[in-house]
Formats: sequence, structure tokens, C-alpha cells
Amino acid sequence: MASIEPPITLEQQVVMMKKYVLFRQRKRIQEFLAYAGYFRASRYGKYLLSQVGAVGRKSKQDDLFQLYAFDVNLRRILNYYCNRVEVNFKSALSNACAINLNDGTFYLDKQYYTPSRAERDAKKRKHNIRCFNNRFFPYIVKKESDLRKYIVKYPELKEYRSGGNRHHTICQYGLHFHIWRWGQ
Repeated sequence: MASIEPPITLEQQVVMMKKYVLFRQRKRIQEFLAYAGYFRASRYGKYLLSQVGAVGRKSKQDDLFQLYAFDVNLRRILNYYCNRVEVNFKSALSNACAINLNDGTFYLDKQYYTPSRAERDAKKRKHNIRCFNNRFFPYIVKKESDLRKYIVKYPELKEYRSGGNRHHTICQYGLHFHIWRWGQ
């Protein structure tokens, strides 16, 4: 049986961080380690340590905090724009399919889906088909129905609601649908 090493304590983590950065206040570095975690903080510390030749000295804890804040802000910006790109791409793809098929609600037709997800394993294929029929497709139908009924939030879809003069025509407003991954 393999021996299990005890986890390193916060005090040990503070001592280990002295390899990477200079600091006077143990409390600030403890709070930072409790928040960010030692392994993430040590990666930033190793980067700062690699820059000693350019800077001429070992970095201080404020440099570590600034580097971490920069990385957090950069990840926030990238996540925001990646989400925007994803929504725009899905909308453009949905609109192109709707125009090409001349059907604004093509996503409500089962012929455009592969319920088995082209799985070769019979057991997994049956599971995928079951999930498609019981979860995924009913979810899409329900979300589409809820979207059309939500008059206050989407007044521009009035013409596409039941009884509207464009009920069965192509939707020109680029509807956005959240499609979750099923069968995983």
C-alpha cells in the first residue's frame, strides 16, 4: 500500500513561497495563498523568479499580487469575448440554416438531428437516443415555446407567436437558443 503524504499546511506554503518572492507581512501572503491556492501562486512566483535577470533582483510580494490581478482581469476579458463570439457564431449559423432551409423553426424538426450522435458502441448509442428523446429534444421544444410566450422580454416576436401573420415564416430576428450537451 502506498504511503499517503499529509497535505502541506498554510505555514509551509508561506515558507515555500519565500523561494519565489520577497515579503515582510506573512498575513498578506497567507490570505493570498488561502484565496488563490499555493499551486497557482507558485506558478506566478516561478515566472517572477525567471525575470530576475531582467529586473536585477527578486520580486516583492506586490509584484506577485499585481501579476495575479492582471491575469484575473485578462481571463475575465477573454471569457467575456469568447462568450460573445460563441453567441454570435451560433446565431449566424442558425440564421444561415434557417435561410437555406426556408424554415425559421428548423430546429424543431427531428430530421435535422442525429439522436445516436454517430456512436459506434451499441449501448452508448441507445443511451444517446434515449437522452435525445427524453431530455434534449423536449428541452428545445419547451425553451422555444417559453421564448415565444415571453411577451414582455421579446415584444419583437409578436408576429411569430401563434396567430401572428408570420407564424410559419422564417424568423428574421436571429433567435438565440441555449442548447445544452445531452448524454454526457
